[in-house]
Amino acid sequence: MIRQWRHFWQAMMILGQHNPPQLIETLMLSLSMILFGVWMVNSEAPYLLLGLIYIVGACTSILVRESLILSSRLRPTQMAATVLLVVSLYGCADLIFSL
Repeated sequence: MIRQWRHFWQAMMILGQHNPPQLIETLMLSLSMILFGVWMVNSEAPYLLLGLIYIVGACTSILVRESLILSSRLRPTQMAATVLLVVSLYGCADLIFSL
């Protein structure tokens, strides 16, 4: 068990050294999934709103990072981030106006 955790942390450190923005995006998306899990148990709006805001931030970061890489075609990560960003913004607006 300890070896698995050590391997996990070493992989995270290597990812952080080679691609820090991707590490932050991964952590934000992971935290949003945890918050959604807590929201499903408690059904309190702040958990849902914070999870949606983390997704908006991570998707914005992904889109900015991907736009800096010059390419003539749309990548699947850009499409997924765009769809997730639109859905999250709609969820945030709906949640704020329903309160």
